[in-house]
Amino acid sequence: METDGALIRRTAEGDSDAFAVLVDRYQHSLINYLTHLMRSPERAEDIAQDAFVRLYRNASKCWDEERLGPFLFRIATNLAITEARRETRWQRLLPRFIAGQPKTAPAAEGTLLTNEVEQKVAAALAVLPVTFRAPLVLFEVEEWSYHEIAIALDCRVGTVKSRISRARALMRTQLASWWIGGNDERQRSWQCAAAPSSNDGIASLQA
Repeated sequence: METDGALIRRTAEGDSDAFAVLVDRYQHSLINYLTHLMRSPERAEDIAQDAFVRLYRNASKCWDEERLGPFLFRIATNLAITEARRETRWQRLLPRFIAGQPKTAPAAEGTLLTNEVEQKVAAALAVLPVTFRAPLVLFEVEEWSYHEIAIALDCRVGTVKSRISRARALMRTQLASWWIGGNDERQRSWQCAAAPSSNDGIASLQA
């Protein structure tokens, strides 16, 4: 059986069959590992595929790796961490009402609801004018400061804050009818979420 080092060297020279052997050698264990990390076989497969693509693209830099397992798993782990962080930032775009759901709801139901909310929020975000969408995404998802956004968009900090506030208002208008839908409890939750708070100076969809 060829060593990982021999296979990666052949891969770097353009031998796709050698890389296919490497994929076959590590695919099952990598996906199993990522499934435990991500708690989703589908996401695990996506990250594994990305990890293999990155390994292939960097094959010429791996000639000294006689065993590629640790190197490949490090790539995959970093990708998983990056996705988890992105997901955490994405959650900041979800309306506060998601936190108001009954804690006794089944986990599967909660997951379905979260997915639906994500889809609705993404759709609402997509139709925002780019003038408002850009600063909102930069602030909430990319975690840029007002100052950084102002430089990137070539405007004043006050303008950035104003546009983010306007973007939040537009998002809430678009999402309100879908979320409330005649549900009194959701109406109360929505009104509480929309109430001004002492943290109003911090831009967020919930403020």
